[in-house]
Amino acid sequence: MINTGFYSWKKGKLPKGCAYCVKGQKLVLVVTGLCPNKCFFCPLSEQKAGKDVIYANEWKITSPKDIIKEAELTDAKGAGITGGDPLVKLDRTIKYIKLLKKKFGRKFHIHLYTPLNLVTEAKLKKLHKAGLDEIRFHPMLDKPNEWKRVELAKKFDWDVGVEIPVIPGRKKETLKLLDYIKDKVDFLNLNELEISDTNVNKLVEKGFKPKNKISYGIKGSEKLAKELLNYLKKAKLNIHYCTTTTKDKAQLARRIKRRALNVALKTDFITKEGTLVRGAIYLPELKPGFGYGLQVESINTKKFLGKLKKAKIALQKQLGIPASALKIDVFKPRILTSIALVDELKEEIKKLKLVPAIIEEYPTWDALEIDVQFL
Repeated sequence: MINTGFYSWKKGKLPKGCAYCVKGQKLVLVVTGLCPNKCFFCPLSEQKAGKDVIYANEWKITSPKDIIKEAELTDAKGAGITGGDPLVKLDRTIKYIKLLKKKFGRKFHIHLYTPLNLVTEAKLKKLHKAGLDEIRFHPMLDKPNEWKRVELAKKFDWDVGVEIPVIPGRKKETLKLLDYIKDKVDFLNLNELEISDTNVNKLVEKGFKPKNKISYGIKGSEKLAKELLNYLKKAKLNIHYCTTTTKDKAQLARRIKRRALNVALKTDFITKEGTLVRGAIYLPELKPGFGYGLQVESINTKKFLGKLKKAKIALQKQLGIPASALKIDVFKPRILTSIALVDELKEEIKKLKLVPAIIEEYPTWDALEIDVQFL
């Protein structure tokens, strides 16, 4: 068992999908939140779970062009197609595989996650023909009658793997699955069982709890994962144990840094974590507060665009701020500028009945705020 340097462990080689992922080089493409399974451990967010929505990373997309744009903004070298279950919307999934391959070429590595209940040879054939490079199955521990469907994938020339969460207390059932698949797939990916806003109640009801106060990992999951790695040490199988820290501090953090370099304004300051520190000027009625995220979603942007344009002109004419130092943000109606400028001119900005602030936020499509300091 070898430490990968990405807060995870491996035996043999990292699966290609993982090798890109831990470096933040994969676009996470949720093709639908619909899924026939109702797994108690599913960490999918409320915005996605059980809903037919499409997300490219944090971007709820409305056009295939948005997928391409997000891939470009993150300098993605590949994509991980997930859900829900992508097979629920097979035609859509195939369309997006072809789209990405056409735009970025054959070397753009695409892997896909799916449970087994909708898997057929005909569907796998369509995915392979579309250009899918790697498929990862999520077998249910309590449905061994479905496990044989994994073998259908070996009829095609791609990488085949199994990926499962490591559930404390389910060692016997997990070993039974591993004994079945160890000579039938190219790799095994074990995920530390993860707690989220959507699965926390179900996990607590079943007696699971976080391993410490700051971790999203479930107590006992890592211990069992290492036992499983040891059990399979002589198997001719590449294995990767992916922790919640890997997802947070390697995969997400590195992807965020890549995006920051492409979306930062000249007036922004990029932190070493890849977040953006920027000056912001708000209309009083759009000042961030409790429930700001929901407020932004319901805002009629066009209604406030005229006010923002007038505010920008006032800042230019009355305070002498260059137009190049002011940018109207249409997504979150506000004016963005430098932290030095809002700090230096905060009193003058207030006299114009505007709200100056210094904010720190993620460079993601949703621009989630980490800190807002009103001046």
